[in-house]
Amino acid sequence: MEVFLSETETPVEILNRLFSLFDEGKHAEVEAEARILVEVFPLSGQVWHALGLALHAQGKSAIRALERAVRLLPDNPEIHCNLGVALALEDRFEDAVASYQQAMVLNPWYPNAHCFLGNALRKQGLVEEALDSYRAALAIDPTHYKANQSMEFVLSQVGRLVEAEEVCRRALRFKPDFVEMRQLLSSILGKQSKYDEVVKESDRAFEAPSVHPVIWEQRLYCYSYHSDLSAEEIYKEFVRWGSQFPEPQVDFRSHDRNPNRRLRIGYVSPDFRKHTSRFYFWPLFQYHDRKSFELFAYSNVEDEVAWTGLFREQFEHWRDIRRLDDEAAAELVRADGIDILVDLCGHMASERLGLFALKPAPIQAFWLGSAWTTGLKAMDYVIFDHNVAPEGTLTSETIVRLPHSFMVFQPKVDAPDVVAPPCLKNGFVTFGYTGRTERLNHRTFRVWGEILKRLPEARLILDYPPFADPRTQDHYRAFLAEHGVDTERVIMRNSPNIFEGLNDIDILLDSFPHGGGTMLMDALWMAVPVLTLASRPPVGRLGLGLLMNLGLPEWVAYSEEEFIDKACQFAVDGQALKELRSGMRERMLNSPLTDGPGIASGIENAYREMFERWRKEDSSVCDTVEGPISLKLGDAP
Repeated sequence: MEVFLSETETPVEILNRLFSLFDEGKHAEVEAEARILVEVFPLSGQVWHALGLALHAQGKSAIRALERAVRLLPDNPEIHCNLGVALALEDRFEDAVASYQQAMVLNPWYPNAHCFLGNALRKQGLVEEALDSYRAALAIDPTHYKANQSMEFVLSQVGRLVEAEEVCRRALRFKPDFVEMRQLLSSILGKQSKYDEVVKESDRAFEAPSVHPVIWEQRLYCYSYHSDLSAEEIYKEFVRWGSQFPEPQVDFRSHDRNPNRRLRIGYVSPDFRKHTSRFYFWPLFQYHDRKSFELFAYSNVEDEVAWTGLFREQFEHWRDIRRLDDEAAAELVRADGIDILVDLCGHMASERLGLFALKPAPIQAFWLGSAWTTGLKAMDYVIFDHNVAPEGTLTSETIVRLPHSFMVFQPKVDAPDVVAPPCLKNGFVTFGYTGRTERLNHRTFRVWGEILKRLPEARLILDYPPFADPRTQDHYRAFLAEHGVDTERVIMRNSPNIFEGLNDIDILLDSFPHGGGTMLMDALWMAVPVLTLASRPPVGRLGLGLLMNLGLPEWVAYSEEEFIDKACQFAVDGQALKELRSGMRERMLNSPLTDGPGIASGIENAYREMFERWRKEDSSVCDTVEGPISLKLGDAP
């Protein structure tokens, strides 16, 4: 950290010691010393700066300390920039922009200021302005990680995938050993369905002596979607990730084993916000039995929104852990006396599995999120159902199978009305796909090509943000054509309202070997029938689980050829599509897929089974359950 020797209020050796402690990560110690020093040297801008940095690093508000530092050192661009970061953290984005701009006035060649200005603009929805700021930062420092990462993220979010790839490759030309960008390149290749390159680039990132947790997170995400890796190969990678964590040394012998009390359940998630997970969380939290369970939220939400407030109301206790490291968060869980700690994220963005690796609760479980396995020895259970996770499903956890669906959906109440199948007015059938591009691959494209060959009048709609970007469109048109798809009959777009867009589709085609989730739920709620292929469990069988719970087993295929045959068979019977469509919402409302009380009861029964099993174990042994085995509800533990 830079120390300005022109400051005379505080001896340089004291400042050097203070900032050395900060660089060593001793933030609490820096705070304590800085609080004493500001009493002795109240006009020392650098001491106030150190205090602000220490507060920020511990998740405390740093604004007042940094404002004092700015007043004392108004010509220091670094302090203005750091004040902007603190302001942005508390959603004061306009004030943050002003601080970053002042930093750039003082030093136009300061890449951090340009980069963080871009972040503040992005949070205000000013995408193009944010991209301009990232470009300015990269013009100064082409290897600036945060600017490269932020620019790739924004371009990916808006569907400009080809440009996002170019950002990664440009950074790697300047710095070939830039491992973080190497893994980002692997990830963006996956989002373009270029799976022949994904593992190669990720392996190159893993040649580094040490691998950052975010790189692992991104690698496992890409592996989950890979079209040509077996379930065994993917599972081994999750286990390899989990093996880096030492066996936690825990002792829960003094933990209350009384079964006749309210169990303390802790939920850990970064998605208590406007995220698709909210449609699945809400039925559970809404119908949880508060008389039997005391609910704690451990929120890792980066940017709180109105939905965060709604979730907060569902919990008796709300803990914000986004600024806490894993050790501190684990200590909080222990202090709360949690009986069962539940991860709702898995290997998705902003995961906190490092917290679970420390085993702060006697029982730990995983539900929803990335919907496979964590690979952690310290994670005891994963919650599925028998359709999604049949016998033989590979997980490092014990599988608990709910009686019906492990996913229950909160339907969108203001969705448009259901309409008749568009084929009745069009005179041809329209297939559709409305999900993530990383689920697509050469296998799905071959199948689509065969379907369109057999039905020469049929159309295919691809509806997702990347399909509205001209350069990404060009990429996918070439890719589709390579695998026999008549791209003249393919419509690419991004509907402003996906529910309205679904009214243009007769049949939704699920992806494979990684199937859709919310994409299928949305389509079914709009009464669009879904054709799915039962593939590698569990993420390749989500559609199977939904359709079985709807009583529509005929819409499940078990091979690619059967998928093609069924698509063509269903497509020619418009009257049958009309009858199915007219009753689909009622079918959903009367099924386990929207049964909030049912999912709450099923999961609560699972918690009681878990607790009873743990309670009866020898209290002198380690409480981690080794898997994979199966615990079905109702079985003796």
